[in-house]
Amino acid sequence: MKKKTVRLFGIICAIMMLAGCTNIGGEALTPPTAKPEDQVVSGQGNNENISSQATNLTAGKGGIEAETKDPTKNELAAISDASVTLFTQVVNNAEGENVLLSPTSIHFALGMTENGAAGKTLSQMEEVVNGGVDRDNFNKIMYRTSGKLTNAGDVEWNVANSIWMRDNGEFKLKDAFLDKVVAYYNAQVYKAPFNNQTVEEINGWVNENTKEMIPEILDTIPSEDVVMYLINAIAFDGEWAEQYVEDMVRPDRDFTNRDGSITKVTMLNSKEQSYFTLGKGQGFIKPYKGGEYSFVGILPDEGVSCEEYLKKLYSSGADFSKAVREASQEEVYVSLPEFSQDYGIQLSETYISLGMTDPFSQTDADFTEMLQTGNGDPYEVWISRILHKTHIEVDRKGTKAAAATAVEMYRKSAVVKEEPPKTIILNRPFIYAIVENETGLPIFLGCRNTMEK
Repeated sequence: MKKKTVRLFGIICAIMMLAGCTNIGGEALTPPTAKPEDQVVSGQGNNENISSQATNLTAGKGGIEAETKDPTKNELAAISDASVTLFTQVVNNAEGENVLLSPTSIHFALGMTENGAAGKTLSQMEEVVNGGVDRDNFNKIMYRTSGKLTNAGDVEWNVANSIWMRDNGEFKLKDAFLDKVVAYYNAQVYKAPFNNQTVEEINGWVNENTKEMIPEILDTIPSEDVVMYLINAIAFDGEWAEQYVEDMVRPDRDFTNRDGSITKVTMLNSKEQSYFTLGKGQGFIKPYKGGEYSFVGILPDEGVSCEEYLKKLYSSGADFSKAVREASQEEVYVSLPEFSQDYGIQLSETYISLGMTDPFSQTDADFTEMLQTGNGDPYEVWISRILHKTHIEVDRKGTKAAAATAVEMYRKSAVVKEEPPKTIILNRPFIYAIVENETGLPIFLGCRNTMEK
């Protein structure tokens, strides 16, 4: 099978911009403690027994029709830069541990949140999260992304978005905000009492929509001042386009960890057709069935850590997505270790360090386009935490991966050329991604420093 040149690695941009569709995967959930009449609106599924107000606000009944958008080269570069910046910051702060993010999951959750932002809060989110792409275009790009994912033919994606509101009678969603999150993100929206049962229901929703790869996103709801969660869940299951046969699987091979220690691993050997260099590193592209998505591996030069590699790429202003799109079609022999990983991080401090400060400020946050009181006054909130969890399994059959992102909102009253074939052996710290081939923007991005459990 001839491999399509993958425009791989905006190493880190999380967002594939692709063919459009109108639905995002995941069945609507009616939680036991969120009574049918209390369910504000469901992005898909059975819409019976929801309130008359909510029914009037759904797309097609007072709502809006979503538009898709082909991202320009500048927009691709911008989103790529924003994603690599976030990933670099997390890796730098991780002190050598393995890191795995899903920029796409983060973009879905924060993309929904942006639709309730105004003023400096919005402009900071557009700059840091979107890389300078304005909110309206970002909505359209994310809508197109969801369409590409959920309509993939030979690999399985599930993408779902939901909003959970505290049922305290103090506020409701603004119509314009609700219209956008339903139209562009197909969000399911629920009212619930925000008790222990609600935590179980949110975790159940995440577990279901990540295909049981991420059992929970919340330990507890930390305060009565928490009034809303905006959540994305994404799951991937793809087989390799060309399967490994027995003599390509080599157990008991050495992997040199970041600290110099050796771990025995099973190596998967293959010959691939896409090769590139990026900074002080070599990369390959290994397609999944269908040719739309691929695994990417990048091996920094000997003696260059993942952290050092990313720092130099970041400081040089390298255009990752362009480098991937221009990957050459030439043979490269690859050894890829089997591995699995679970990772979790709270991203608020990372985003603050990148200059997105207002959304996390009780005094400066401006989310006045999101909620209102019964008499129409703004109900003011701020972002307390951005919770992000990921999971990946890479083996001889293919890859399974999942991610969940939850944005926690507090009310403001709270205080808180032809040549011999190349060879790349991933037997020491390396960077990897799952990418959409057309744009080269990855949905998942990881740094593997050690094979120790």
